[in-house]
Amino acid sequence: MIHESMFSQQKVYPAVFVGRSSAEIARRYSPRFKRLADAGFEVHVLAADDGGFETLRRQGVQCKAIPVASPRNAAALMGAYFIVQGVMLELRPVLVHIFSHRLAWLSAFAARQAEVPALFVTMEYHWLEEEPVHLPLGPMALVTSSEGVRAAEERINAVVGYPWRKVMLQAYERLGAQVDRYVVTTEFDFRLVQDLGLVAPSRLEVAVGGAGVDVARYRPAGGDGDAARQQAREALGLPTHWRQVVGWVGPVTRRHGADDLVAAVKALRRTHPSLGWVIAPRGKLADGQARRLRRLADRGWVRLVHGERKTDATFYQALDVMACFGTTSTPIDAVLEAGACGVATVAYDTPATRSLIVSGSTGELVLEGDQPTLTSVLSTRLRAPELLRGQGAKMRERVETLFSRESSDDHMLQLYDAVLGAKLTTP
Repeated sequence: MIHESMFSQQKVYPAVFVGRSSAEIARRYSPRFKRLADAGFEVHVLAADDGGFETLRRQGVQCKAIPVASPRNAAALMGAYFIVQGVMLELRPVLVHIFSHRLAWLSAFAARQAEVPALFVTMEYHWLEEEPVHLPLGPMALVTSSEGVRAAEERINAVVGYPWRKVMLQAYERLGAQVDRYVVTTEFDFRLVQDLGLVAPSRLEVAVGGAGVDVARYRPAGGDGDAARQQAREALGLPTHWRQVVGWVGPVTRRHGADDLVAAVKALRRTHPSLGWVIAPRGKLADGQARRLRRLADRGWVRLVHGERKTDATFYQALDVMACFGTTSTPIDAVLEAGACGVATVAYDTPATRSLIVSGSTGELVLEGDQPTLTSVLSTRLRAPELLRGQGAKMRERVETLFSRESSDDHMLQLYDAVLGAKLTTP
């Protein structure tokens, strides 16, 4: 382990972590940062100032904001590069770990310019299997049907899909050549990158489940059963006429299944009039999506829960089942968090959800994008509560065995140690 190895003769070792969201980094990696600090590292985080810096600074992490705007905003990305490059050259860190797909290439280049000994990148999805073209329609999307938007995207993809895929293959290959360890979070991505020959086998690692889940934090304090579930619903202030509750936690954008989420809420309301939804948006919520959710909330069908801190064990224990409408690039931390609380998930079948859910045993997987079928499966499972509870119990056991945050951090710290040991002790 790091604290027992070669890090005993120098007091401070700068380590830099780069990501899009400081709130996400704080939620996922605070325990890892504490262990690194105890081992003599000075931890720095470069990310958007979206609410996570306060938490990180309390534990001694030094933070610096960077712009993480859309790739179409070249000026913001250029600004991010110069900030990252300046920090790297000033600190001369021994370790850099990049968590952002969008910032991966520019941060890796900046780290190599600063001659960083150990460079890691975690890629939670790849723009190879899903079509990468998304129209920047802005306000037009509010007056255009989702079917029309998707048809237009398909026509554009038919023209630019192959050239874009070729460019992205080259980009991933170049990134893989720059880093010391290229970490993926699903077995699917591991095989994909391996089969395409994008990364040397000695540099490719798989950490299934990404950052894992803090099992102790999400273990229900009040036990299991109907009484505990009712107490959790009362704590959230849910309407008493809601007999069953479905949860959604994650980004609420068209790219991450917002249209399907709204359609499912409306469809299930017709067949399950006493059903309610608890939705906890993560990340920036666009005005258009916020208005859609507020309209559903005004009808009494949805309760909105804002803020990362609200999605604790009480939040998940109030649910009968989780729904996940995400695409390949949607974070699936909530599936793990719900699982740690004994709540099963009905999800679109993506590489990430496939690595977590055993369909028919610990939850259900449905063809990605098939909203009617996912809604139908949700409806069927809600009519079989004992089956849902059995799947939730199996999911909790699976999470505790395979996807705890402690085991994930152990794995990554061992990788840090192995790379730094080889780099810093080489004559």
